[in-house]
This record gives sequence, structure tokens and C-alpha cells, in this order.
Amino acid sequence: MFELHVLGTSSARFAHGRSVSGSVINTPGGLALIDCGEGMQNRVIMHNRNLKKSGRDNRTRLSRIRAIFLTHGHLDHSWGVLPLLQTLNLDGRKNPLTIIGPTTHEAMEWAKNHPGETPPIESDISPTDLAILFSQWQAIGAKDELSYTINWVPIIIDRDLPFTCPEQPLDGVNVTILPTTHGVPSCAYHFETQRKPRFNREKAEQLQLSDSQISRLASGENIDHGGNDLRAEDFRSETRPNCSIVVSGDTAFGPPGFDINHLPSPPNLLLHESTFTSENQEKATQYFHSTATDAAKHASKCKAGVLALTHYSSRIERLSPLVSEAREHFSGPVAATSDGDWFRVDSDGKVTHYVRIEEGWNQMIL
Repeated sequence: MFELHVLGTSSARFAHGRSVSGSVINTPGGLALIDCGEGMQNRVIMHNRNLKKSGRDNRTRLSRIRAIFLTHGHLDHSWGVLPLLQTLNLDGRKNPLTIIGPTTHEAMEWAKNHPGETPPIESDISPTDLAILFSQWQAIGAKDELSYTINWVPIIIDRDLPFTCPEQPLDGVNVTILPTTHGVPSCAYHFETQRKPRFNREKAEQLQLSDSQISRLASGENIDHGGNDLRAEDFRSETRPNCSIVVSGDTAFGPPGFDINHLPSPPNLLLHESTFTSENQEKATQYFHSTATDAAKHASKCKAGVLALTHYSSRIERLSPLVSEAREHFSGPVAATSDGDWFRVDSDGKVTHYVRIEEGWNQMIL
């Protein structure tokens, strides 16, 4: 149902072989990027080559990316957007691209009246607000005509609770905005797809139906069998819980949107920043970041199936202390991601962690 390829696990700057933020999500409705830090286009290309080299069928091709979801405008999460747009142009892209990110009413108004300009300090508008960056990127990157169109979608964050994204660029996938706390407009993204009820083939075979009849029933078509009307819905199990993933971006502890009572469904997988350990809780709070404890508490609040940690401070070399700390506050499986790791959430909600090793990936069912 979903694949999440984590291609940057460092905060602020490259450290210990880790790149800054950026992931690829593969959904039933197509590929998308979640954040796009420096060098993201090259990371996507190299990851795709490694997948192909290892003999796997899944891919992360740049040409197939339908949307970019930015959690906020800080440059370690967005600095790779403009180079990527230019590369897509050089490659002759024809399909439109949607770029989504959080902003404020004030920044939207400034960008409208001062396109391409940076707001003064006294305006209290962050120069990295995505409405400002979108305006500047359009002035720079769209100065010459591109081979494709860009649908810029700034999302005004004026509430605390989750809400449906006004633009849904991935067919069959519902995207929900989860406002977060980071000192600038910021959000997490909840991606959800409906799991179809299982087809009861055994019941159909007991009626001695032909393969053609079974195929028609399985596709949702009602059929006639010996003068009896057979309804396709009678050969389906009860509706199963939806499948979903949440990617957090950067946030301090406490946004109410992490409470399961405010989310469309409990995520099978939560990818959450873990910039610090709890011994640096004061620093995490000061800079609107999370510790491993904070991430675990959010995972518990939203009843996540699996917690995956990312976005580590450069002071963190070993990841095992983060996992140990998170496990004290979250009863489910905890994984510390490294660059190049990826996760699969299958149609039954089972999460598999593919750990990057030199010659490929090790598979770990969580």
C-alpha cells in the first residue's frame, strides 16, 4: 500500500554520513517527495540506481514524482527544491507538478503585494515562510518558461487541529494536514488509503462458478448464476481499517493533532524527528524540536503501529540510545532510520523495515 524511502536523517547539516531531510513516499496514487533538502535530487537518483542494482522491482524515479510536500520552509528541508525543478525542466518533463507547504495569512498577503521580495524584520514574517519562498522560487526558477506547469499550493495554518488538505494530488490517497509547533508555519502529513474488503474466493468456488464468473464478482460486478442473482458485495468481507502513514517534519512536543481522537486513522507507521535525547530536553523545547521521548509520546498518543526515528543532531553518533529511550514511552516497535532505509506498509497493515547495508538491504518485519 505504501513505501517510505528515507533519504536524509540529519538535522540542520550533513553529519556522520547523514544527509539533511528528504523522503520519497510511494503510494497507490503515485510518487511524492516529503521535504527536499540540499542534494535531494541526486539522493533520489542514486537510491533508484541502488534499488535497480539490487534486483528489486520498486523504483524512485524523479520523472514519476507527482507532488512535493514540504513540512516547513527551513532550508535543510527545502533548499533542494529549486535545483530539482530545473533538473526536471532539463529532462523535458511534461506532467504538471504540485508543491504544497504551510504558511500564514500575513505571509500570503506580503507575497501577493511584494512578489519575490524578502519581508523586513519588523514585519514578524519569517523569511523562510513557504509563501515567501514560493514567491521567490517563482521569480528565479520560473523566469524562463518551464517544460511543465507547477501548481503552487500554500496552505494557511490558522488552527491547531488536523484538517483535510485542500489539494489532493495523489489519486485514491487522502492527505490530512497536521499542524505542528516549530516557530515557523509547519505541519506533519497524514497519508491514508482505503483497504478494500477481501474477496471470498472460497465461497465463490463452493458454488462451482467458472473462472470468468469469479473474476467478474471479484471486480465488483453482480452476476446471474442458474437464475439466481449473485451480488458482488455478498462475496466481500467486512470493511478493514484504512492504511496510513504520518511523517512529522520538525516539531516541539505537544501539538493536539497527534491525539488519535483528531486523526482520520491511527498510522501504521509514524516517521518522527528525534533531534535530541532527553538529557537535552531543555534545548529541544527552546528550538522547537523533539527528543526521542517526545517522539515516543506522540506515537503513543496517535496509537501508531511502528515508530521510526529520524532527524538526528550532529552531536548524536550512536542511534541505539535513542531507540532505548523511545521504548521507555512507547510499547510498539521502534526503529532508528539511516539514510537509504525504507519501509513497506502492506495491505494488512504489516510494516517491514528494509535496513540499508553495503550490498543492498536487510529485511526486518516490525
